[in-house]
Amino acid sequence: MFEKALKGNAAYWSWIGFLAILAGAGIHGYRVQGDEGLAATGMGVGAVWGIYNAQLPFLAGLAASALFILVPERLLKQTELSAAAPLSAFLAAVASAMSLLFIAAGLGMPSRIPTLLMNMSPSSPASWHAPALMAYLVLSLGAGWALLASRRKGTTPPRWLRPLVMLALPVGLALPVIAAFMLAVMPTYGLWTSAMLAPRILVSGLAAGMGLLLFMVVALRRSAGPDEGKELVERLAGYTALAGLASLIFIGLDAGTAFLGNLPSETYALRLLYSDMARQALPPAYAPFASLPSVLLAAGAVSVVLLLVPAVQRKGGMLPAAAGLLIAISAWFDRGPGLILAGQASPDGGTVYAPAMPDMQVTIGIWAGGALLLTALLKVTISVRRSREAL
Repeated sequence: MFEKALKGNAAYWSWIGFLAILAGAGIHGYRVQGDEGLAATGMGVGAVWGIYNAQLPFLAGLAASALFILVPERLLKQTELSAAAPLSAFLAAVASAMSLLFIAAGLGMPSRIPTLLMNMSPSSPASWHAPALMAYLVLSLGAGWALLASRRKGTTPPRWLRPLVMLALPVGLALPVIAAFMLAVMPTYGLWTSAMLAPRILVSGLAAGMGLLLFMVVALRRSAGPDEGKELVERLAGYTALAGLASLIFIGLDAGTAFLGNLPSETYALRLLYSDMARQALPPAYAPFASLPSVLLAAGAVSVVLLLVPAVQRKGGMLPAAAGLLIAISAWFDRGPGLILAGQASPDGGTVYAPAMPDMQVTIGIWAGGALLLTALLKVTISVRRSREAL
């Protein structure tokens, strides 16, 4: 079926070419980093985790979010979710693949990748992360491909999908927990040692995953016909709204605990994110983006309120799709760069981490590579839907 991804119009190939250029820039940045090591990045003594590692908690939650579609659809027989099941599995596979690439980039040089796999330790959460991601990548990609193949043939999905999803359930739920443990082993950073970190990663990933699924389903309805129907869009909008609301509640609880408890590390990180303090703390090149966290938080909150309105959920057009996409972007910053970059800033002063050019090139390149893979999988999905409609 993958040969269907090699056929498309001029707009499709223009998009593929654009993503390929960005991915090529990422490869160039990784070559620079491979020659000079992590000295070429913005990381240092005051920033042990950089922009690469900042993607890992969010991607862990995003990958796990597929279970909230696959488990009800396969194990609980909620067939109204069948149209979204392959998409959720493919999204989980792409998130897992991107996580593995970010782990490889965070090691600095390609020669260090075998070292990670050959020196695994049960006491190190980082040792569990890569094997769990590899297993989940295989499981989710296999589930999505089998579901799509059965849909193309018009047959019932194979029986072995049920045990496969049952196996993927503990592996997928372990990803946010491992990501939280990787941060918790650094007790000097108060924002990373909360017992609620793993649930927050999972809830934010669920909001992002449902938001992206909502966006993709609406886009597929516009490009390949309304096969999914408005009921699925309405249900995904409801899932996105509830998960986004839960994420906002967690943000409020964390902020209340930090300020009422007068916790210096946590309050400094929150002020750095959501006040004018960032304009003075950031390097001049990044000062214009100091208000970005507040803008994204406000956009996510407004989008959640919109999706809580039943009339918007039933609308099934680009408004709920755009709201879902904004919630996903807001959740990405909350459990990604916001958590990592502000979480390791010291209230005693010092330089705030700012990514260097190789960091940014590699990060954008990996995201472009993930978008390239997801685009190809979506193209196959659209082609399968059109071939079924032609029968």
